[in-house]
Amino acid sequence: MANDNPLVCAAIAGGACYPARWLAELFPWWKRLGEPSESTEDRRERARQRDLAEARETAALRRSEGVDGKHRRVGRRRIGLGEVLIRAVRVLVGVPIALGSLAILPLGISAGHYNQRLVADGPVLQAVVVSVEEDKWSKYHDVTVKVADPAGGAPVEVDGGNDLDPVPAVGDRIDVVDDPENPEYVVAVAVDWSTPWWAWPLGVVITLLCLGMGLAIAFG
Repeated sequence: MANDNPLVCAAIAGGACYPARWLAELFPWWKRLGEPSESTEDRRERARQRDLAEARETAALRRSEGVDGKHRRVGRRRIGLGEVLIRAVRVLVGVPIALGSLAILPLGISAGHYNQRLVADGPVLQAVVVSVEEDKWSKYHDVTVKVADPAGGAPVEVDGGNDLDPVPAVGDRIDVVDDPENPEYVVAVAVDWSTPWWAWPLGVVITLLCLGMGLAIAFG
């Protein structure tokens, strides 16, 4: 009969709730029946920490694999023909510069010593100045002095003509020495051909600069 009357069912259900409410208010353990126990909380915390640790390890492994893969991709990068040609040109240009720089100091010093030997060995000749030309691009007013070759009469440039003091004029006679091995090479006798003290450190600096530039071009 109660099943056929909804109002009676509702009244019975409502009346059954009062004892449960009384127990919940009277006994605190009744309230904690739906809460997890301490052991359950500990298991959940350990599981959460384990999941976090596994996530960190997985992320670190992925990062390391990504870096290694990038390095492998870089290592496998193919060198194109254009890059090979550029490297070859740099080596062909830089290596001669580096090697040539090593000859700057000895060649410069030997040139002065060679002229010294020519002047010392002689014979000293008189040559007529045929032209004195000023270098228009030089801010130091450098000049080129030419004389009539004592051997053949053809105009030849005098090595050291710019260092003559005073600068000779056309028609003047100056003392020169012919190179026996190269008659067209004429050296002025009045010039001091000894190597000055500053030539050594200057030659070393220039040599090192050119050497560094050549190596940087070839292998930089």
